[in-house]
Amino acid sequence: MNCDRLITALAGRLEEATIAQSDGNECKLTVPFERVDHDAISLWVRSTDGGYHITDQGETYGMLYLSNVTLDQERRKRRLNSIRERYDLESAKYEISLYANDNDLGQRLLDAIQAVQSISHLLFTRQKYTQSDFQSDVGEYLSSEGYSYNTNSKVTGASDDHRVDFEVTAERRALVETLHAENVSTVRNMAQRTAFKWIDLRTADPQLTLVSVVDDESGEYDARAERILDQYSDELVTWSGRARLSDVLGNPDTQAGAD
Repeated sequence: MNCDRLITALAGRLEEATIAQSDGNECKLTVPFERVDHDAISLWVRSTDGGYHITDQGETYGMLYLSNVTLDQERRKRRLNSIRERYDLESAKYEISLYANDNDLGQRLLDAIQAVQSISHLLFTRQKYTQSDFQSDVGEYLSSEGYSYNTNSKVTGASDDHRVDFEVTAERRALVETLHAENVSTVRNMAQRTAFKWIDLRTADPQLTLVSVVDDESGEYDARAERILDQYSDELVTWSGRARLSDVLGNPDTQAGAD
């Protein structure tokens, strides 16, 4: 078997399948590789004084944005930073951007293609998951930690009655509200509604411990929603940091049973 012949055949096919369009000092390359949404990867290469600037012109970010995948989540930020460092990118969030010279142009084009594919895989971090699913998971976690609770309890506030996801029996009376959202706009609205609920309930009973648990693993969550919840909750717990719930709620009351 002549392995060199295989490389030559592959290189020839890649050349035939790559579409190049020139526009002044910029060239658009559409290569025979796909993002996870099955769109072909396009790169724009522009001449600079010291070599070349390669960019996807924000197409990967746009695909994720339209799929309601925010890159502000802490776990996605970490993955994005890892990809940026791995491929030595100038930027990775809003635009995939990097530089090359005549000696490493081929390698840097490969780096850009791999970076686009890797970042597009963040689409898989958005799971099909509902608020009910998340509430059930929180309930199962509370039970596994020995806590007794009532679900969907009606609690009287200063101006109105409110339903809360969990009324937990522990060292002190605690109310727990769960928040899972598929997009940033929804989680902000949920945070605002939860803030009003907590204000009204605390006014009626200052002894309550009011806990917000937000899904930062399968749902969308941003800094604005975090600020609202942090300001008006006694405790804000992220699902990735759910081990803190035991510290927040205190020791379980073993004399009561969950409904």
